[in-house]
Amino acid sequence: MRKTAALSVILICSVTAAFAQLPRLLVAGGNKVFVLEPDKTVSWVYQANAGGLYDAWPLESGHVLFSTRCGVHEVTPQKKIVWEYVLEKKRGVEIDACQPLENGNVLMIDSGNNRLVEVNKDNDIVVEVPLPSTSEKIHWRYRLGRKNRRGNYLVAMLPDKIIEVDAAGKLHREIDLKRYGKPQGQGMLHSFEVLELDDGNLLVSTGFDGRWLEIDADGNAVWEFSKQTHPDIEICFAGGAQQLENGNFILCNADYHTTDPEQQKVQLLEVTPDHKIVNRVLFDELAPLIQLNKEKGKNMDYIHLIGAKPF
Repeated sequence: MRKTAALSVILICSVTAAFAQLPRLLVAGGNKVFVLEPDKTVSWVYQANAGGLYDAWPLESGHVLFSTRCGVHEVTPQKKIVWEYVLEKKRGVEIDACQPLENGNVLMIDSGNNRLVEVNKDNDIVVEVPLPSTSEKIHWRYRLGRKNRRGNYLVAMLPDKIIEVDAAGKLHREIDLKRYGKPQGQGMLHSFEVLELDDGNLLVSTGFDGRWLEIDADGNAVWEFSKQTHPDIEICFAGGAQQLENGNFILCNADYHTTDPEQQKVQLLEVTPDHKIVNRVLFDELAPLIQLNKEKGKNMDYIHLIGAKPF
């Protein structure tokens, strides 16, 4: 497997008559990581012992790196844990993202302590970056974070900001997602993904608001996929996104907390820059292949597909 950037995928309205073949994908969601093959079969599943699994990466070694609520873990194809950085399971602890870095360190967001950290394979914290926060509730502080090509850090800060900070925590850029119009979807901005594209633009997802936006250096939204642009598409949660080498986007429509089965019909889309859907993965296709999730007090089954990366 080769290391790739982070990804998210969402749905489109104008569907092509015949779908192309999906890339092979490592998919994260709920409490599991699994490999989705181009023929939409599932060839490998790892069931984690904790939830909050928002981020997963295929590594060049063939191993898989992923984050859970209390740590970051590296497992082999044989499902053996060969490295992990785990925090004590207690109130006030939450890890919300991870990223393997070229120097061998692992970046993660330690939401309970309002910080980004880089950890080496000896489990030493070698970089600590303080982060601003607008919430006293740990789970409502941050989602995904990435180190960019300039050595700075991009963070999706809840509820509605994207920030770029340097290693000292100095703010270099702040994007207020409220500037891009009224909330759509379930009506609540929920910054989730931030991904730097090859041209320097940012691909951002807005969670329950139901939008994927490409934002240029001047803060202009130059591309959007949403309920407004594609009214026939049911979007529950605009989750992870990734740009493929051919320029297409993988968008994940996570079914978090919905009570409407229509919102979870389409779990993942491959979309061209001109908004053509060239592939999609449906709930009914995945449901027989993996163990589904349950939400307390609800009578629906869920997949919670939140992110996918090609390898």
